[in-house]
Amino acid sequence: MRARSTWAAAAMALLALPAAAQTSSLPPSVPSLAGAIPGPHGYVRCLTPPVDDAIARALPPGDCSANSTNPTAAYSPANLEVLEIKVVWHIIRRSNGSGNVPDSRINSQMDILNEDFLALAGTPGAQGTNTKILFTLATTDPNGQPTSGINRYDNDSWYNDNGSYWNSIAWDPDVYMNLYTMGAPSGSSGVLGYVPYLPQTGGNSVGSASDRVVLLNSTVGRNAPIGTYNQGRTCVHEVGHYLGLYHTFNSGCGGGNCYSSGDRICDTNSESAPEYNCPGNSTSCGSSDPVRNYMNYSPDTCMTNFTEEQARRMRCTLEFYRPALGQPVGPALGEPYCFAASNSSGSFGVLNAQGTRLIANNDFSLIASSIPSNQFGLFICSQTETFSGNPAGGQGFLCVGGSIGRFNSQIASSGPFGVIPLVVDLNTLPQPTGFVTAQSGETWHFQCWFRDVNPGVTSNFTEGYRITFQ
Repeated sequence: MRARSTWAAAAMALLALPAAAQTSSLPPSVPSLAGAIPGPHGYVRCLTPPVDDAIARALPPGDCSANSTNPTAAYSPANLEVLEIKVVWHIIRRSNGSGNVPDSRINSQMDILNEDFLALAGTPGAQGTNTKILFTLATTDPNGQPTSGINRYDNDSWYNDNGSYWNSIAWDPDVYMNLYTMGAPSGSSGVLGYVPYLPQTGGNSVGSASDRVVLLNSTVGRNAPIGTYNQGRTCVHEVGHYLGLYHTFNSGCGGGNCYSSGDRICDTNSESAPEYNCPGNSTSCGSSDPVRNYMNYSPDTCMTNFTEEQARRMRCTLEFYRPALGQPVGPALGEPYCFAASNSSGSFGVLNAQGTRLIANNDFSLIASSIPSNQFGLFICSQTETFSGNPAGGQGFLCVGGSIGRFNSQIASSGPFGVIPLVVDLNTLPQPTGFVTAQSGETWHFQCWFRDVNPGVTSNFTEGYRITFQ
């Protein structure tokens, strides 16, 4: 099962490294074209960088690390709730307005994402695995204002993937998936798309402004104007990378354990090289090639599936590497209660949850957001709720009472976007007398404390969150 305590300890060890040690080997925000060779249809299908083992070793281990996949049933979508990912599109055009992608094609691309990730009946994606990952256009922006989820910019430099545009226009990458369309990804109109790094190898760039999906504008949507790659599968492929998947042909025939070599997936057969066409029968590495898999290089009309274990790796990636991105759809796991006082971010701290309430799954996580940026915070819990104003001279309201436990090992920075996630191990809930295991029928209360500078250096709290476990 999941090595949560090991993951957390390794994460804290990484955070404890000097800044130079954390950033010296981080991948560039725009991948290099050096060595990129167009395929037989005239395009570089994908410029997402290959796995960097040196960076991978510096990151926390876990069930979906850069070096391995643990396909435990705890990550099977069949055992989990639907997660919704809010999407914001940044359509970058030339300064004269050319290079646009109309709303109709954006909407059809959203349909294709959901057809393929949800394996919707009556669509090409029906042949695949339902990952229970739903993509929807954002309806509110980071300031809480209504939005269509589609933004447009006219800038020649940005159109050619120059100028660090993401620092100017990205929406909080912890809670939005930022997709960019342009005319020359990595400076070439022959590149169809990329993500700058896999979440498992992005280090502390994951959740930063550069964390994104980049697409050639002519590949976006159904019946796009590019030809062979005109059914929106470039976007599906790159989002697969964004959620932790490798190419099916990664490392060729490779060898060794299929969960720790190749694409780290055993139900995608090894493949000696990418497939650019759609043969009825293709064999390499002693088995049939996964020609129709979305993580191959096949033509768009040939692609039809993610496998069960690919789905499990993506769900694991959302839990460990993008914990605030996917939010449950349907009945809430629990509910917020109590009040939060305004803090120096100009808002009040919000606490949300994801995963399930089933103790046997042990996949419950909390996300504190709308708190001041670059401040440290920690989580507390108890089985008692209270309402106490300005505790210990701090601001806000303490919402948990009685025997209060503190997640000392989870002290973390809110980062530039004011978000702190917590993976809760239900077997080791902290209490003053030691760790306890949550029991079916128990209601637990959680809250996040954080440093604040409103008006001086002091502290504040998010709202409380309660959940009854099963």
